Amino acid sequence: MKRGVVNRATRSCVLAGAVLLPAAAWAGNHNLSYPVVLPEGAGLSLRTGLTVPRLEGKWWYGWMEGQEPVACAPSTCTPPPGVDVWRVYPQDEGGRWQAGVLNGTPGATVGVSEVDWRDGLENTTWSTASAIRVETTLYTALDEPLPAYEMQHLHGQGVREMRGVVASNTEPAIASRTESGDATVITPCARLTIQKLESSASARRPQPERFHWNAAAGEWTGAAHTLVNSAVWEKGDRGRSGGLAAVVDVSGKALFRYDWELWRAALPMHVSAAGWYRLTFSLDGSAAGGKRCGGYALNTSIAEAEVEVGEQYPSVVDAVWNLSYVDIYVRQKD
Repeated sequence: MKRGVVNRATRSCVLAGAVLLPAAAWAGNHNLSYPVVLPEGAGLSLRTGLTVPRLEGKWWYGWMEGQEPVACAPSTCTPPPGVDVWRVYPQDEGGRWQAGVLNGTPGATVGVSEVDWRDGLENTTWSTASAIRVETTLYTALDEPLPAYEMQHLHGQGVREMRGVVASNTEPAIASRTESGDATVITPCARLTIQKLESSASARRPQPERFHWNAAAGEWTGAAHTLVNSAVWEKGDRGRSGGLAAVVDVSGKALFRYDWELWRAALPMHVSAAGWYRLTFSLDGSAAGGKRCGGYALNTSIAEAEVEVGEQYPSVVDAVWNLSYVDIYVRQKD
């Protein structure tokens, strides 16, 4: 099940023409539009001192044509007469807004209701030349709703996608605020492990009983090679390059991200780059004798979470070890 901010997916982005975005537009430094819970009170860098939205910079027109929303820059079009017109302030234009943030209580466990692996990961067979954006989103139900902001798609897709907050067509413009009964969950204890399961390039799915979770190492024993083993807390506030990161994406949602470039993978000579890989999302501090979560006490649990089963590669929740994983096949580049 996909959840998120109220989001109008625009079909008429061609009205604006092609747009080249600066690198910062997809760097993860976006405004939070969907509520987030921080069970350990840390793990995500957010703007401080923001009490009310500040809508600044260039904006787009938005309106409905039948059941479909339309968006275009004022320099390229004029809304037709008689329609209800609003404004859309893009994420990269300097405006500031922030949805609700809830810090956890020490010792009080926050139960994650859903672990959502990115659709492209579960439903695509990648090649050894691929660059994969690994994204994992945790959701939880709220006892009391938190504020959220309505967003609209403007143009592009992937790393060149842009969305913006919906606002009134007035001076000053007023951001469209809603309330959400769900939130994402961010924890500094999150760890991503990527392992090549077998040395061969065989397309036959490996037998799962061959692999056993090693909580002390944060990886599966029996795997041929470990490529990534990284936790959010290990990056520190200075943001050490590489590794798993907690970010706010262009839709304004907080999630976990790792950019995996398969073609750069350094594997032992006897291990083929093609074949089956296991991607594991675990939580440090889950088991006695296991990896500790830096200076944090774990308050997050995914043991009872649901997962959306992908068409090709179904993801799994392991309640015993408080983790989720998905096995994917990578083919040799033609």
